[in-house]
Amino acid sequence: MKSTMRAPIRSETDAFWVAIGGALVVFASLLTGWLTEPVIGLVVFVIAIVVAVVAYLVVGGRDRFPSLRIAASEPHAHGAAPDQRHVLVIANEALSGAELRELIVGRNGERVELDVLAPVLTSRVPFEFSDIDRGLADARERLERSLAWAREQGLAARGEVGDPSTTTAIEDELRDFGADEVIVVTHPRGLETWQERGELDRLQTELNVPIRHVVVGTP
Repeated sequence: MKSTMRAPIRSETDAFWVAIGGALVVFASLLTGWLTEPVIGLVVFVIAIVVAVVAYLVVGGRDRFPSLRIAASEPHAHGAAPDQRHVLVIANEALSGAELRELIVGRNGERVELDVLAPVLTSRVPFEFSDIDRGLADARERLERSLAWAREQGLAARGEVGDPSTTTAIEDELRDFGADEVIVVTHPRGLETWQERGELDRLQTELNVPIRHVVVGTP
């Protein structure tokens, strides 16, 4: 099995705090050097870098545990019936189109149950409450449109708005409902949000079920 080490920075929020922490370390080192001796400021800076590297290795080591695979393998409280194929659809864009329908119903003689997850997609600016509100409203609308589309196609479907952390939202869905297959619906390249980037790669790396990708929207 291929082992992949991922960086602990998985979101814009993580990047924000890393930038803030780096700025504080530089400021503290310069201030210490100015108040005492330059060499002492340098020592403070080196110690801070060593601590940061250790923290990186610790987080990276934890990250090697395939959390999505673990969630998918646990008992599911609300899994699909034995005679149904359970498909998790991550709706970064509202479900639509013949290609998506073909992927879902392409297997002859199988009953399909959809679990639609509408992640909260926000901008690059973290901790902006108005942005979170807009993201929630958009996710609810996207979910309603997706479920309406599924009903039009004669598909049994349920769904919910996900946690603002896309990784947490996917883990929760896999743990509660499981999945025989995952379909990721994204915006065209160049229009995708920062939460969508890397999502497909991680799913393909960690899960042992088919992972499909469908692009929806105007390129």
